[in-house]
Amino acid sequence: MKNILARGGIEFLAVLLGITGSLGIDDWSSSRNDIIEEFSAYSRLSKAMEQDIENIEKELLKNDKMVQIINHMINDISEIDADSLTLYIDQTQSYVTVMPQFSDYEALKSTGKLYKISDFDLLQKIIDLYDNKYGEIDRLMVEDKRAIFMQDEFFIQNYAMKPAKEWTTLKDLKADLTRIKSDKTYMNYLVFMFKVKMQVNDRWTKLIDDIKLVKREIDLTNQKNTI
Repeated sequence: MKNILARGGIEFLAVLLGITGSLGIDDWSSSRNDIIEEFSAYSRLSKAMEQDIENIEKELLKNDKMVQIINHMINDISEIDADSLTLYIDQTQSYVTVMPQFSDYEALKSTGKLYKISDFDLLQKIIDLYDNKYGEIDRLMVEDKRAIFMQDEFFIQNYAMKPAKEWTTLKDLKADLTRIKSDKTYMNYLVFMFKVKMQVNDRWTKLIDDIKLVKREIDLTNQKNTI
């Protein structure tokens, strides 16, 4: 009888240890998967941010060129020759366009993998960057288009226009050159566009700095996993 009880006790202990061991393995496996998904999220977000930085910087170069042209027109329009003025009128109808790389962030967020990030402070910075600070892109693209469309409407109502290399320009330069150079309403539109494009320069430069700060923190955290 004692042998039977002893054997039963050993079998029970073996089953208990087996269950405990299995649970331990499952916990370890789950924890390991969480870590893998966390650092996969870091890599995906870092690559997306790198692409955004590159795209925004390219667009800022184009926008800065527009700022310089418009500033020249505001301050020296009477001295600009006819060919240059027609070119500038065409070029200043260009607006900024950036398509942020949101797909990785949205995919990570919708699947819950974003919340595998164990550094809560870093997670908050990532969410704030995408859900709030990235909003400057859409907001200023809308403002920039609105300023240019207002100028376009002014041209349509007051001047004869023709297709140009990029958009449109003055059709009858002889008749309209002197008039447009002294047109105060047109000058007001130039000033408005200048202010909007300066905002684009200022806010998007700040946004790039914000993206770089978060990306740097992500990359430093990710490097710890490879050391």
